[in-house]
Amino acid sequence: MFIFLFGSLLFSCENGDANISAEEQVEQELQVSAINPNGDSELALLMRNMLNNTDSLKQLIVNGEGNISDEFIAEIQRIHVAIPTDPTVKTAQFSAYTDLMISQAEELKNASDNKAEAFNSLVNRCVDCHQEVCPGPIKRIKKLTIH
Repeated sequence: MFIFLFGSLLFSCENGDANISAEEQVEQELQVSAINPNGDSELALLMRNMLNNTDSLKQLIVNGEGNISDEFIAEIQRIHVAIPTDPTVKTAQFSAYTDLMISQAEELKNASDNKAEAFNSLVNRCVDCHQEVCPGPIKRIKKLTIH
């Protein structure tokens, strides 16, 4: 059974001080990691976790042992509210791509046959977004494709 351990990514989005700027809030949300000693935003951590979970999901689909879960779809939905490193990336285009990924994830969940094709479509929606917003991880995302 595919278990998602994304509890460590749950952060409080509430801020007790309404006078804190968006930049200060992002700075407060950054967490130091081995990958980025300058800190990682909630969105960056969520994306890394989703990459790992998607790789596990790929193996379930390839082996015919499972499919995307409601928990994974909820994780994708968190993209809308996760605080990014750069607040300017949260544009209407970013939201539209996120909605497309959620829609594709629902299609995968409802796929009775050819789950690999539906999975690859989900991976392609991730690539589409990253081509416009954050191109760095595209090579890693493309490796998720089922051949």
